[in-house]
Amino acid sequence: MSEVNPYVWAEVGDFDLDLWDRYLADFVPPDSFDAHAHLWRTADLGNPTPALAAAGPEIVTRTVYDERLSMWMPGHCPTGGLFFPFPTRALDVEAANRHLADEMKADPNSRGLMILTPRQNPVEVEKQIVDDNFVGFKVYHLFADREDTFNAPSEEFIPEWGWEIAERHGLVIMLHMVLPRALAEPQNQSYIREHCERYPNAKLILAHAARGFCGKHTVEGIESIRGLDNVFFDTSAVCEAEAFEAILKVFGPTRLLFGADFCVTEMRSRCVDLADNFLWLDEIRAEYDRCRTARPTLLGIESLLALKQACQNQNLTAGDVEEIFCLSARRLLDLPLPRKMPDVQKTYTHAKSIIPGGTQLLSKRPEMFAPDQWPAYYREARGCEMIDISGRRFFDMSLNGILSTILGFSDPDVNAAVMRRVSLGSMATLQTYDEVELAGLLLEIHPWAENARFTRGGGESMAAAVRIARAHTGKDKIALCGYHGWHDWYLAANFSESNSDALDGHLLPGLDPAGVPRGLAGNTLTFHYNDLAELESVLKKEGTELAAIVMEPTRFADPEPGFLEGIRERCDRFGIPLIFDEISIGWRLCTGGAHLKFGVEPDIAVFAKAIGNGFPMGAIIGRSDVMQAAQSSFISSTFWTEGVGPAAALACVRKMRSVDIPSHLHKIGSLVIDGWKNLAAKHALPVQTPGRPELAILTFDHPEVTALLTLMTAEMLKRGFLASGGFNATLAHEPRHVAAYLEELDEVFAILAQALSDGNITERIGGPLKHSGFARLT
Repeated sequence: MSEVNPYVWAEVGDFDLDLWDRYLADFVPPDSFDAHAHLWRTADLGNPTPALAAAGPEIVTRTVYDERLSMWMPGHCPTGGLFFPFPTRALDVEAANRHLADEMKADPNSRGLMILTPRQNPVEVEKQIVDDNFVGFKVYHLFADREDTFNAPSEEFIPEWGWEIAERHGLVIMLHMVLPRALAEPQNQSYIREHCERYPNAKLILAHAARGFCGKHTVEGIESIRGLDNVFFDTSAVCEAEAFEAILKVFGPTRLLFGADFCVTEMRSRCVDLADNFLWLDEIRAEYDRCRTARPTLLGIESLLALKQACQNQNLTAGDVEEIFCLSARRLLDLPLPRKMPDVQKTYTHAKSIIPGGTQLLSKRPEMFAPDQWPAYYREARGCEMIDISGRRFFDMSLNGILSTILGFSDPDVNAAVMRRVSLGSMATLQTYDEVELAGLLLEIHPWAENARFTRGGGESMAAAVRIARAHTGKDKIALCGYHGWHDWYLAANFSESNSDALDGHLLPGLDPAGVPRGLAGNTLTFHYNDLAELESVLKKEGTELAAIVMEPTRFADPEPGFLEGIRERCDRFGIPLIFDEISIGWRLCTGGAHLKFGVEPDIAVFAKAIGNGFPMGAIIGRSDVMQAAQSSFISSTFWTEGVGPAAALACVRKMRSVDIPSHLHKIGSLVIDGWKNLAAKHALPVQTPGRPELAILTFDHPEVTALLTLMTAEMLKRGFLASGGFNATLAHEPRHVAAYLEELDEVFAILAQALSDGNITERIGGPLKHSGFARLT
């Protein structure tokens, strides 16, 4: 092969098309959208004209783009794109933007970014954005007022007024960041975070996978911007998988946008990671004749090969790949999607016909929030953001995994431990050593306890704890306070002859004991929280027959002085094991069980939900003299020995010991509760907040409380928030999420106040009322 001149638009040959057919034809979906491509006129580029741009036609239009990409993407040429001028130091910016605007007027499937420089007039720029329907700005270091523009910090070439315009109009800013180490530079990290948080209505696209030509720079820096809601990335011109994989791990496929970088795509070159930086092969004029096997192909193909490798390494599905190529950019730019997305409500209606009740958990049924409106199914969940199966984004200001994700959805540390365990094997004939380490860690945090057993969920953990207590005492009856799951021992309380609704007031009313053996009647007795006299009455009648007293140490309210101590004293007096259910409140008030905060030690404590941060895990810890009774009964299950749960719990508990989670939850929950109160006063709504910051509750002192809550939820869904009568803060929630939520809730409270005044709350909902408690679904 003779020397390759990279600065020409290469002729597409059999070698290139063979690569396409073998590796890419089945990977790239139809109707792709190119989120990074240039259109230009050579006359506007100034002198010296870049060789690659000059190698093409004098006027590069959408038609030229289609012709070229169709050559090496046969049958898969993008059907739309995000276009912008070719940037040069001497660019005639006004003329270049005019050419692009004219091209975009004839292409309803594409959008344009105008070149923005610090030297332009802000008023004229904002007018042009509106007049020419540009969707944002392309900023570039070449327009910094210095010679060595590769060392220009972003503020030197992105005027602050550009961000302000983007915020007002919801525009895109595409940034090709510089400085030697790109996203690994602290200066770039702080700039991105500060500006994305200051201008939440602007959308930032970090071009070239956050300039991930040296993949380790993106890998190193990506955590610094985790959780930002308005950051996106394009794939343009990056030819190695490392940067793509880092983005997919942290932000997922809906934030990574396919970008070809036409006309760079037409070069026979590529960028290679080299030590702590990168090298373009065209810069050294690689002598391919000296290699026995390698041949250069088009950079556009090289980049697609790298993207495919990243998608395979991250185990993405065809649907995930479609997000990258076809859907995410179009959603970002508010363009029509190439196909109809799943209808969430129809999907749930179908589910109810084949899954009794529609869901596996009562608390997740859409009927508990806003029937026919609440999105039943999620596609992705990270931090406090969720995407449903139709592609709609929501911030979760409601139940957050029903208290199971205390660190936020998809916590990176917990996920890393789980993925390691899965890749090494999550089940075997032997045990996972993680459970030994986890037992030691829990006992270290709770010095009163000496033994631990593990399950994979809360309800079964409570059933095991009760079995252990019964085995230890040889007695059957249980006195309880609070909610403790779905098992027979608990629901048997509603067989009481004197009170068939004995569990009313214990979180969920109307729990029907259908299917529970009636022979258990009289074995489960109830008392109410902070009512020692009621417990004393139970003890007077049944104290010598009780196998355990089961209760939550606290939930929405603190114990009154002496209440928990009084429980402990009575357990000691009667020789009754005390079981604290820490499944919901554990870890939210202090590191470990809430009982540690109140200084009262049980005989058994039970944990689930938060302990695995979304992965199935349950733990029963206790005093050895009680816990050893587990050996005299049969408490055993195959999947209590799998490895994912312990790996997740070990990582989660270690993180909860290193970060002050309770203080953060208290701060975020207090901001929410204060906001509820302030907005209630502003709109004269009868709001009540009976919960605590760590388990916040919103209700209305009004006969139509159910309708008000349903209307609130329905209106907040329209605004991109999952909102209900409860809010469970997580580590992933930040004050900015609360501020955005309260800003929207201000409008919704105004609607509620007007509905109250007009007397038409139900008519405004647009669907049925939420269920106020347990109800059969038909």
